[in-house]
Amino acid sequence: NNLPGSSLLFAAVKKMIRGRSAIAAVVLLNIFLYYEVTGAFSFSLTSFAKGRRGVFRIYSETAPTVTPAVASVPPFCKIAFISEEKGRGVVATESIKANTVIGDYEGETITESVKDRRYLKSREAERDEEDHRWLASRVERGQSASGDYLFGVSGVDAFIDAEDEYISNWTRFLNHADAPNCNVKSLPMGMSGKPRVWFVASRDISPGEEICFSYGDDYWIDDAEPVE
Repeated sequence: NNLPGSSLLFAAVKKMIRGRSAIAAVVLLNIFLYYEVTGAFSFSLTSFAKGRRGVFRIYSETAPTVTPAVASVPPFCKIAFISEEKGRGVVATESIKANTVIGDYEGETITESVKDRRYLKSREAERDEEDHRWLASRVERGQSASGDYLFGVSGVDAFIDAEDEYISNWTRFLNHADAPNCNVKSLPMGMSGKPRVWFVASRDISPGEEICFSYGDDYWIDDAEPVE
């Protein structure tokens, strides 16, 4: 594997298990697995030395559980920490030629009415039992419900919601750029019979470059409720 000193890490995990430090062992294994999938590996040894409370802080902030969205990253790129402002993003690990299909934007397909009930404060009172179960499931699995990952598909009453990392894929981590290197395309109905949204490289992309697209002008409108 690619992690320097990984044999030492596994030796430490075995020692922890023998010493009944199972929680710390699980934390270290998740940090290692997260590195193997995303290529990102960083945590504070100072915080780690603080004991159980410090360990849980490292686990939740730096090395989250590897979700299906994180695990779905293809070989030509990786998910990596970009900056404090952006958080995680997608970086090319291989050369990508212009006009290459980068990937599809996947998630739960919902109608405008469902979107509004779930994400608009003014429509909370209209939520039904299914909406409440949806929100409870997000909370239980540590998933946010901000409405920031919605993509409206033109020509059909459909929005793709990629916020939940357990039903979306790696493209949810693509960040915005004023000068993007990929474009977004959509169809009211793809080959699957459902709306399709996908990304295509607008130019050659070099290894080490962050893969980005433009979120569009509406995304940046300052409003009390999500923009449709």
